[in-house]
Amino acid sequence: MQQVALAVKDAVARLVPAEIRGVDKETGHLPYEVVSSRGCMQVLYFAPRGEVRHKTPVVFAYSLINRWYILDFMPGRSLIEHLTGAGHPCYVIDWGVPGVAERHKTWADYAVRLVDHAMRTACEREGVEQAHLYGYCMGGTLALCYAALRPARVKSFVAMATPVDFHDEGLLSLWTRPENFDADKLVEAYGNVPTWLMESGFRFLNPVANQSKWRSLWENRDAPGFAETWRRMEKWSSDNVPFPGEVYRQYIRDCYQTNRFLRGEMIADGERVDHGAYTGPMLLVLASKDHIVPRTSALALCDVTGSDDVTVLEFPAGHIGLSTSSKGPRQYWPQIADWLAAKGEPTS
Repeated sequence: MQQVALAVKDAVARLVPAEIRGVDKETGHLPYEVVSSRGCMQVLYFAPRGEVRHKTPVVFAYSLINRWYILDFMPGRSLIEHLTGAGHPCYVIDWGVPGVAERHKTWADYAVRLVDHAMRTACEREGVEQAHLYGYCMGGTLALCYAALRPARVKSFVAMATPVDFHDEGLLSLWTRPENFDADKLVEAYGNVPTWLMESGFRFLNPVANQSKWRSLWENRDAPGFAETWRRMEKWSSDNVPFPGEVYRQYIRDCYQTNRFLRGEMIADGERVDHGAYTGPMLLVLASKDHIVPRTSALALCDVTGSDDVTVLEFPAGHIGLSTSSKGPRQYWPQIADWLAAKGEPTS
C-alpha cells in the first residue's frame, strides 16, 4: 500500500503543468555520459556491456514532445539496457527543454543540423564513417528527413512506430485537418506549444484508458512490482516539454495537413526531402495495438523508400509498449538487436 500511496502522490503532483513545476530530474536507470551538446540538446552515451562489442553505434532520435528516457524505462524493461547488453554502443539525442531561443528554430535545424551533430559525434567517438539511425514516433519522422538528405552517414535505419502517411484513419489526422485546426494562430499566440495543450490532446485519444488506469492501480495494488511500473509510466507520460513553435508549424502543415512529407514535397533549407534518396537497409517496427500511429501510416514508408532491403517486424503491443513491455526483452528486442548486428560493421 505504501507503493500505491507514493504512485498516487506522484501522479497527482504531475497535474501541475511542466512550465510551472519544472522538468523532472529522475530519468531511466542506466549510467550515461553527456558527450556533446548544442544549445539545449545533448548527446547521451550508453556504453556497451558484455563480451561482444559492435563497432557501429546506434543513434536514437525520439519525439520532441515526450522525454527520451522511455527508451530506458526501468530495470529489466529497457530497450537501451537490452541493446547495450548485446554489445551495441548507444547514443541518445536528448532534445532538451526548448525556450525562447528555440522558438524560431526550423524543421531543418532539428531534422538536419542537430541530428547530424549527434551522428557525427557518435561516428567520431567510435572511429567509423556511418551509424545506425533509430527513429521512434515523431523522432522517426525527423530522422527520415535526415536519412533522405544525408544518406551517406546512415549505415541502416530503424523506423519504430514512425508516422509516414499522415492522411490515415487516426484521430490526430482528423483533428488537424485545415478546416479544424489553425497551427499559425496557435504558434502566434503561444510561441512554443505548451505542454498542457499537447497533453490534453493525447489524453483525449484514449479517454477510457485515462480513467481506467486508476481502477487498474487499485485492483493490482498487491501485485509485485505493479505500483512501481504504474508510477514510472505515469511520471513519464506527464513529463513532457514544450514543442518548438516553428518546427510545430511546419510539422502540422507539411505532414498532417498536406501530406507533403509522404509525397516527397517537404522542403528543408531549400532541399526537397526525397525518401527515395535513402537506399540502405531499413527495419520497420510496428505495434499492432498502436492508437497513435496506425499501421497503415507506418507501412507507407515501404512504398516511398529507395531501399530494396526492408524488413518489417510487427508486435502485439501498443505505441509505448514497444519500448516498455515486459515481453520486450524476450520477444521484441532480441530480433532488433540481431538485425542491427547483421547490418553493422563486424564486431571487435
